[in-house]
Amino acid sequence: MKYLIIVLITASSVYAQPDVNSFGEANFNDIMINGKSIQNIKNTNGDQTLMFNLFGNAANVEQSATGKSIKFVYNGFSVSFGSYVSDGSNLTLSSFEIESSAPNLTIDSINISVGDNISVLSPLNLVVNNGGNYPTGIKGYIIAPCEKCDKFIYIEYSQINNTIVNIGYTVLT
Repeated sequence: MKYLIIVLITASSVYAQPDVNSFGEANFNDIMINGKSIQNIKNTNGDQTLMFNLFGNAANVEQSATGKSIKFVYNGFSVSFGSYVSDGSNLTLSSFEIESSAPNLTIDSINISVGDNISVLSPLNLVVNNGGNYPTGIKGYIIAPCEKCDKFIYIEYSQINNTIVNIGYTVLT
């Protein structure tokens, strides 16, 4: 009986965890938006000149009054940086979102855009995330540097027409 309880507890904890596709830190940081790696983006620390050097002029730059966050809005995607230090120093990449088909995400030489058929991801052999809290008809993939990392890329798709509807990056705080 004791073994049955241990098996049941282990099984329930496994099913409660999201399905994460672990890429390792180096491979994760090599993922690109429009040919610029996540590591390149991180290295800007939200500096406007360095972001300009990567992506050109932003259509809009939204900076908080406290200086603890900044968001760069480009044609079809946005990139945000934040600081958890009271003086607003040490801005770090906190999120990005690809909102249209113009920008692309590149993973292992596979270009992915909003609107693409989900089959474009087939060469990556990704596991669908069954633990997510998705709206009806939406499923997704989670790509992270490690199984329990606090940062990840998500790729959401419509189960109705199998097209990618959202791509983003977030850091859990």
